[in-house]
Amino acid sequence: LFEAQVGRTPDAVAVICGDARVSYGELNARANRLARVLIGHGVGPEQLVGLALPRSVDMVVAVLAVLKAGGAYLPIDPDYPGERIAFMLQDAEPVCVLTTGGVASGLPVWDAGRVLCVDDPAVMAAAGSMAEVDLTDQDRSGALLLTGLAYVIYTSGSTGRPKGVSVTHTGLASMAAMHADRFGVGPDSRVLQFASPSFDASVWELMMALVSGAGLVVPDAGSRVDVAGRLASLVQEHSVTHALLVPSVLAGVDPSDMPSLRVLVVGGEACAPDVVARWSAGRRMFNAYGPTESTVCVSVSDVLVGGVVPPIGRPVWNTRVYVLDAGLRLVAPGVVGELYVGGAGLARGYLNRAGLTAGRFVADPFGPAGGRLYRTGDLVRWGADGQLEFVGRADDQVKLRGFRIETGEIETVLAEQPGVAQAAVVVREDRPGDKRLVGYVVPDTDAAAGGVDTASVRESLRGRLPEYMVPSVVVVLDSLPLTVNGKLDRAALPVPDLSGMTSGRGPRTAREEVLCGLFA
Repeated sequence: LFEAQVGRTPDAVAVICGDARVSYGELNARANRLARVLIGHGVGPEQLVGLALPRSVDMVVAVLAVLKAGGAYLPIDPDYPGERIAFMLQDAEPVCVLTTGGVASGLPVWDAGRVLCVDDPAVMAAAGSMAEVDLTDQDRSGALLLTGLAYVIYTSGSTGRPKGVSVTHTGLASMAAMHADRFGVGPDSRVLQFASPSFDASVWELMMALVSGAGLVVPDAGSRVDVAGRLASLVQEHSVTHALLVPSVLAGVDPSDMPSLRVLVVGGEACAPDVVARWSAGRRMFNAYGPTESTVCVSVSDVLVGGVVPPIGRPVWNTRVYVLDAGLRLVAPGVVGELYVGGAGLARGYLNRAGLTAGRFVADPFGPAGGRLYRTGDLVRWGADGQLEFVGRADDQVKLRGFRIETGEIETVLAEQPGVAQAAVVVREDRPGDKRLVGYVVPDTDAAAGGVDTASVRESLRGRLPEYMVPSVVVVLDSLPLTVNGKLDRAALPVPDLSGMTSGRGPRTAREEVLCGLFA
């Protein structure tokens, strides 16, 4: 698909990074030369190449080069902790790792003979001596197949051990066609490359731009985008027209600072109605949904208008979705069930984790023989308009004092309080045996000066929620902490100050002391 676009618009700008402008023809030639270098190092079908590169033109070249060589790429975010990077390298065992000299010095100890620095003069000279024409199967160690591995992206595991999701080429064409059809991406478009390379949204961004003739705008210096300021200036500076962003990053940005943005897609986490109200005016806004275990995107909403709770939409092309009960039976529209996904974009499974794969990728009782479904763990229902509505996570339920609680429900009510722009709720146990619900809120621009009256917020929640669902304390933050991927970092939420709270008096008599001891 990319090479076909090169043939149509070889002189058009493909990548914009700082002052650099790289045409489609030049990008293709550089990728072809590097692909031949990789083949010389043993890269071929079903073999992984680690990409420990910052956001840059080199990162885009490297992705294309690995695919042209027939291999699959493993993105390794240089900002990740060394322990996590070490685990990924040991678990995936890539043929080699492409990086830069500056990043290589910070990588955990690994086989030095399999590290290729793209800025190493020897590597650059080797690439410069290679032919720049497109490769064929005669150049590779094996034939390219749609069923072959395209990339592996590691996600957090419930056991604390990351798991690598193996995705093939079969769903990429459908995704590219959907981009052009739904979002109107074309040669006059500029697509923002915002996501971390280790987040599958980066695949979406690359595909959206490079198979449609658009320009991909990559932040320079390889640094994470400063949400409050750099993002808006980057969009303005390069007249970005299309962007995929996590709702959390939009809270600190004024929509009027991005007049060029024609299409905004939000995804990665639930989007609050006030965010939709602010950002849907003057542009086409969509809500996209998709676990890493399917090729980036499973469903996309209709165009969002006004302060609505955005649905996660309808399935994208060549994708099947089912809302099922615990017995894998279809539930009626309006009834909550678990979302199962099938179709061309379904991942192969988890790298080197056959048991985990078997538990999450199950036989499809509705499709052709041998078909599979991925069990997402997300609770959804079909709305009256035929779109899927996200309800929460099947595994996000917490049990507190005998009650099962869905924290997402509390977050929704918190976010609806006057003066609150964002909200998060977690169960904390900062003292052994003392579990309590804690709410975190970020004031909106109107309330920022006067702050949020947390006592009033808790009192209002008492009128909307059962007492056991009302947070013990509400903490006001300037902003919610985010992970490298721009999602809420729950582990980084601060410990609340409980010094002013009382939870009863101490025992006054010997009998009360005995009772307290028995209860404890």
